[in-house]
Formats: sequence, structure tokens, C-alpha cells
Amino acid sequence: MSVERVESLRIIHVAKHGRPNEEHIAISVEEYCDLSEYCLFIGLAGLEGQATPVKDHMLWFGYGEANPGDWIIVYTAAGSTRISLLDGKDDPPGARVIAIHWGKEHTVFQNRSLVPVIVRIGGIGLQDPPKPQFQGVLNNEQRRLF
Repeated sequence: MSVERVESLRIIHVAKHGRPNEEHIAISVEEYCDLSEYCLFIGLAGLEGQATPVKDHMLWFGYGEANPGDWIIVYTAAGSTRISLLDGKDDPPGARVIAIHWGKEHTVFQNRSLVPVIVRIGGIGLQDPPKPQFQGVLNNEQRRLF
């Protein structure tokens, strides 16, 4: 299978491993991107730099845009998305920190063989929506009490 490398977002590091409400992933935005095209998986690190996705651990970044110089901080704990301006003298004008919360009930990366993996969505398949059907009670039907 041939998979191209994601260059627009770059995982810098996981910080505060195993600390509740503090554990997070720091991601640098390298190129403009539509965040709705990206997901974060948890993977099991391999010996040669690859990772195998772990079942049932995916975070979709949601709708939004990010520009070069922005940072995405993904906390593994629950919380609300916050966006704030960077105010350092070396930061690009208008650069932001986008804080996203995964909503996990426990920390994840205390096991150092687990790593975050960024995936860009390239296609999607959906089931056809069901046809509308009446789900009420007709006038001539007797209503059931139980």
C-alpha cells in the first residue's frame, strides 16, 4: 500500500505522559490546512518508524482552518475547544493555539510504545439514507397501553 506522508501538520512531541488533565500532543502547523480533512489515531510504534493503528481510537479535528505558525494542542482529557492568540515576540502575527480535547476518561501515552498518528482523509463511503416512512399511529389502529 502506498500512503503519502502528511507534511502540513507535524507532531512535535507528546508531553506530560500519564498526567491526568495535562497529557497532550503538540502539533505544529506547517502549511495552510482545512482541519476537517484530518484525524488523529493512536498507533502502536514499530521498530522501523511505522505505527499500527490501535482499534477504536480516533479523533477527528472538526471543522476549522489552520495557518502556518499556528499550533494544535490535543489534550487527551475531556474539555472544550479553545482558540487563543500567541503573544510571543518571535511568533508570526496572528498565530494561534488551537486547543482540542479528545475526551478520554484516562491518560493514553504513559505506555511509551503508543504514539499519535496524523491521518489525512482521502475518501469516504456512506450508506444511502433510508427513505422517509410514517412512524406514527393511524386513526383506525387501536392504541396499545403496554
